[in-house]
Amino acid sequence: MEKFIQNLDLSSKGIWFPITLGIAALVYIFLMPKRLTWREIYFTFGTISYVALTVDAFFMMNYLDVFDLGKEPKQEGIGDYITYGIIPSCFAIIFLNYLKEEKKWTYVFLFTLLSFLSEWTIVQVGYMKLKGWHTWWSIPVFIIAYRFWLPWHLRLIRKKS
Repeated sequence: MEKFIQNLDLSSKGIWFPITLGIAALVYIFLMPKRLTWREIYFTFGTISYVALTVDAFFMMNYLDVFDLGKEPKQEGIGDYITYGIIPSCFAIIFLNYLKEEKKWTYVFLFTLLSFLSEWTIVQVGYMKLKGWHTWWSIPVFIIAYRFWLPWHLRLIRKKS
């Protein structure tokens, strides 16, 4: 049991922020007035979690090695999974839930800002340590995800229903 607790990496500096943000985002999803179906939420959560974990944890951290999370860089703890698997998925679901075609760019801007500020704060509290990456480099990725990929993802889910 002690090894299990140790592997959670709960003593990492700044871990409180991803845990708090992840819990708040999950609670918000359950309480928000829903325009998405539970099926759309389920598929979006799984897809975004998979993509974020694959790209960030394996590609960005292992192959390019541009940042570390937590106290032990080579050990994934609970904060890593929340940072990659829960927070981006929740932001995507909330974005798609409120997205309206006539206000698309407003939502893209707001959620790009929210995502950027979340990443910036994770760096500021000391949970993420940058090693050659700059937080603002994520902005184009956020814009592409919110403007193009997520709306396409939702259209695809609805087309297959």
